[in-house]
Amino acid sequence: MKKKILFLFFVIFFMHIHSQTFDFENKYKYARSLSNKNPDSSEIVLDQIIEFAKKENQPNYLAKAYYLKSFNSYLKSDAKTTLDFTEKALHISEKNNYPVGKALAYRMQGTQYAKLGLLKESSESLNNAISEVKNDNTDEGHELKGMIYNSFLILLNQKEYAKKEYYSKNAIQEFKKIKNSARRSELLVSAYTNMGYTFSEIKRFEEAKACFKNALALVGIDNNYLRCNILHDLGFSFSEQKKIDSAVFYYQRALQIANIYGFNEKKIEITENLEKAYGKLNDPANAKKYKIEHLELKDSIAYNQKMAVNKTLSAKEKKFDEKLSESHSISKGLIAVCIILILILGIVIFKAIRIRKKHMEIISQVYQNGITPISYEEDIQESSEDHETNKSITQDIKISPELEENILIGLENFEKSLHFNSKNISRYNLANELNVNTKYLSLVIKKHKNFNFNQYINHLRINFIVDKLKNELQYRKYKINHLAEITGYSSHSAFSLEFKKIVGIHPSAFIKALDKV
Repeated sequence: MKKKILFLFFVIFFMHIHSQTFDFENKYKYARSLSNKNPDSSEIVLDQIIEFAKKENQPNYLAKAYYLKSFNSYLKSDAKTTLDFTEKALHISEKNNYPVGKALAYRMQGTQYAKLGLLKESSESLNNAISEVKNDNTDEGHELKGMIYNSFLILLNQKEYAKKEYYSKNAIQEFKKIKNSARRSELLVSAYTNMGYTFSEIKRFEEAKACFKNALALVGIDNNYLRCNILHDLGFSFSEQKKIDSAVFYYQRALQIANIYGFNEKKIEITENLEKAYGKLNDPANAKKYKIEHLELKDSIAYNQKMAVNKTLSAKEKKFDEKLSESHSISKGLIAVCIILILILGIVIFKAIRIRKKHMEIISQVYQNGITPISYEEDIQESSEDHETNKSITQDIKISPELEENILIGLENFEKSLHFNSKNISRYNLANELNVNTKYLSLVIKKHKNFNFNQYINHLRINFIVDKLKNELQYRKYKINHLAEITGYSSHSAFSLEFKKIVGIHPSAFIKALDKV
């Protein structure tokens, strides 16, 4: 009994464990918050997200995880790794048509390019980023647009104050539209800090002070990266106000945070400003100290940056070569297609000329000699009466000259009256009209017209309509089905088939050729 209870317990426990799905959204948010506090801690969570995203086929979270990894590498001034992860995020997002992932990757790519001095490439990437989410009015869309506007600031030089103010204000406006208050406050910190820096550059210190105050009020106590940024920019503001002691104080506090959490990208900027500040304080020892530290930092990442630049330029060159090769292949293909089309066109033109020539020969012959009677092959499905008539002919059925003459006169009147165009005409009807039996009628038609009855009627009808088409222009304006109706055919297809058999071309082609004569 105890074993059964234990077994049941383990089954329930096992099912409970497997029923719990991996919470991608909350894990991603947690990793993102850790990126600003301690990038190394964030990496542990991101590796977990990547592992589960691959297992559970979650490409969107896989792309976002690689984007965050690129951001963490950027904070450490590892340009090559930053671009490697952005490429992964971009590839996954493009493959799965995920605009948010593409925007994130393009934004990080553009930011890193700007740091490497690849300003043209940076501008292209940032514009690609904004185009991916320009119509996205969700919280995530507003967040991304604000972040991209912030990234545009890196492209601008010190004198482009109007543009800096424009992008900073746009970033603030986008962040203010976010409904999630915690995320809105977190993002507004960087926007207010950037705005304060811009105001400090143009000596609008009261406005700068208000911006820094807003940023400090919103930043979380453990948001180390943003706090480091605010302290540095406060130092810059005091430096612009010639309050160098205050500037050094804030620079040192910012440097302390950057040292603890490995924000190498920010350390380069802070040590450079500390060197300048101590120089203004006539403190050559500290000025030299931070100059050396600044140069050592730059040297430590110079090789990495050089590799990243070379890789980027090589990738662009490779893409250019691929496009050029593709262009050459397409050109060769187009040339081959053009040659084939020219050959086909030549064949079509040649055949068209031959057909036209043949049609004109037929028209010329019709004008000169009329319709030439055609010789029919024996019809396997010929009617039983036609078989009887053929037997009679072979057996030399005797018919008096007077009766034969009367039938011929009757046929002449029949032809003059155009009664052959009647839909109801048949061998029996015509025999009754001429007061003879059908065998004698068929015998005379075969002997003097060289046709069986149906062939005789068809020739009369087609000859009639050809004469009308030749001599009366209004007939050429009629549709084929109307011409068929005039000549007693039940359908335009039957008329067209018989016309082509007797004349040699389709009635529409015959009419077209007549118009050219």
